[in-house]
Amino acid sequence: MSRIFINYRRQDSEGYVGRLYDHLAQHFQRDDLFMDVDSIPPGADFVQVLEDAVASCDVLIAVIGPGWLNCADDAGERRLHQWNDFVRIEIASALRQNKLVIPVLVGRARMPSPNDLPDELHPLCRRNAVELSHQHFSRDVEKLATAIKSAIPANPSFKGRANSETLRQKEAALKAVRDDLVGATSSPLYTYRIENRHFPVLGEGNPDANILFIGEAPGKNEAATGRPFIGPSGDVLAEMLRGIGLKRDDVYVTNVLLDFPGKRDPLPEELAFYAPFVDRIIDIIQPAVIATLGGFAMSYMLKKLDLPEKRGKISQLHGKLIKTRLPYGEIHVVPLYHPAVVLYSASQKETLRQDFEKLKLFL
Repeated sequence: MSRIFINYRRQDSEGYVGRLYDHLAQHFQRDDLFMDVDSIPPGADFVQVLEDAVASCDVLIAVIGPGWLNCADDAGERRLHQWNDFVRIEIASALRQNKLVIPVLVGRARMPSPNDLPDELHPLCRRNAVELSHQHFSRDVEKLATAIKSAIPANPSFKGRANSETLRQKEAALKAVRDDLVGATSSPLYTYRIENRHFPVLGEGNPDANILFIGEAPGKNEAATGRPFIGPSGDVLAEMLRGIGLKRDDVYVTNVLLDFPGKRDPLPEELAFYAPFVDRIIDIIQPAVIATLGGFAMSYMLKKLDLPEKRGKISQLHGKLIKTRLPYGEIHVVPLYHPAVVLYSASQKETLRQDFEKLKLFL
């Protein structure tokens, strides 16, 4: 899946861009196509917001129409040479970040020369352009889509089935993590665990899973059994997995907190203590996807990985595919609502189901 940022100037090519978007949506998911950054809050550093938006994408399409180069403001100054021009900021950011930048010519426009551009946009002139003609628009966009898919594989995070020896080693490594967790007397929750005769809840599932689900913390029933996501929430999770052709045994399920903290949010010192254990779990399993369950787990993972979306809300980010890297390779973080949302609001079941459909890209 390629996340595509469409850069354009409204005064120059807005009509073409709407048509381009609709045609690209036949080749890519609409959630992976970005056209406008129009939700910059007051007081925010708009340059940083634009750069973060570009950073979250794989490809930037620079749509260049006949008026792109000479479009001016009310004072007659060329916008492209103004320091705060959104088009300039976005293209320059993509070039600096070594994104795939594709100039797309519309309305019989031609590529500008370096002499006509600000210094930071000079590398744009060396990018091979794609021309979209009115007569062959669909065919031309299909060629563009093919070029994007060829440059960036649609599913770079898929990994094959592990052999029996690899599975054995991973199972042993996870058992070692659990043993360390059981004996972690320095845990801020150790005394609470012992007093209530609870078990730590490391997680369960496929030790070589392609998809790792991570929630907030085990509940009382989970602590009583040592298993994550049992009961009604677990039933919803299992139903969602069946909907995309998976079983619980096909994935791995854990939490950011591995002991029951009581009926409250995890404390910072608790998160800090369990973080190394969670890191070890991730490093052993090496999932292609970390699917966070609920706003707390989402915020924890996005901040931990220092991703541009770390300040976002789950109502904005649920179902999004956020690409990043871990030491073992490229992964995607996919924020999801917690399965318990269905228990409180049946209308959210369809939203959760649609978000789970995104995970089929990694099967």
